[in-house]
Amino acid sequence: MSSSASLASRLLRIAGALVHLSLCALALLVGTALGYFAQGPLGTAAVVRVLRSRDPSTAFEDRSEITLLVLGCDEDRSAGGARVLRNQARSDMILVAKVFFKDRKVEGVSIPRDLEVQLPGYRPQKINAYHAIGGKELAKRAVEHVLGVPIDRVLVLDYRAFQDMVDLVGGVRINVEKRMRWRDRAGDLNIDLQPGEQLLSGYQAMGYVRFRHSDSDFLRQGRQRQFLLAFKEAALRDPLKLNALAEKAVEATGGGLTAEEILAMAMFARNLSKEDVRLGAVPVLPGRGTNLRLDVQELPKVLEDHRLLTSSHRRENQP
Repeated sequence: MSSSASLASRLLRIAGALVHLSLCALALLVGTALGYFAQGPLGTAAVVRVLRSRDPSTAFEDRSEITLLVLGCDEDRSAGGARVLRNQARSDMILVAKVFFKDRKVEGVSIPRDLEVQLPGYRPQKINAYHAIGGKELAKRAVEHVLGVPIDRVLVLDYRAFQDMVDLVGGVRINVEKRMRWRDRAGDLNIDLQPGEQLLSGYQAMGYVRFRHSDSDFLRQGRQRQFLLAFKEAALRDPLKLNALAEKAVEATGGGLTAEEILAMAMFARNLSKEDVRLGAVPVLPGRGTNLRLDVQELPKVLEDHRLLTSSHRRENQP
């Protein structure tokens, strides 16, 4: 055998060994990951089903899109001073998001908590009061009444679990746009943030998305979008934490999504860019006192712009 042929043979053997070593390492990594996930709420079968599928919609009965209502609820103190997260507290944040699995897009609108709404059989009141009156089902009815858009799932955020999720990924890097300082003793909320890019802990991130003193719901909507993108980046840095995150996310969303659905959402979100997530705001006009009125003339345009308008859209609410 010539020297060149011998060298080529040795190189092929080395390359083959490297490929084999790489495949073994990959198999070990996947096996470790599956074993890790199997110990949590998903189980091996669910993990394999999600990871093998190129389409996360398989976790949602192969639907091409799904519409979520996300509610963040106030924390209050009881008469004795103990902190209480009421199951039917007023909703502090109201966001409708539509996930398009095929197009790999997320569109949505936030609804100001001070928007005045009158459901049949109820007196006119701020939309955030309906959750306190009748829980997430009545809140869902109120939002569908305003938008004329059917809601598939309702996620009621538990802010304590929310903080745990952020801490689990090591915090989120956020560019805080201004000085934020506010103390709400009743809600046990102490926000104290300096402007500039920084790594926020779970408690700080919770304050960042909830801050509204001398501010507006529209500015908060922009902060919520910035947080979602920052959290996505932080969560996907360490895939082995997805199982623990899925378990905590089930708690954080009030059981609105199963662990398998949350993992599917995580796999869907991993390649989304900032341009793939668009969040707007429901158009409003000044109302009585601190209340706001729905701008019924502009609403269809906003819903169409954010792909929430359906062929069966109906305008039920009156100005």
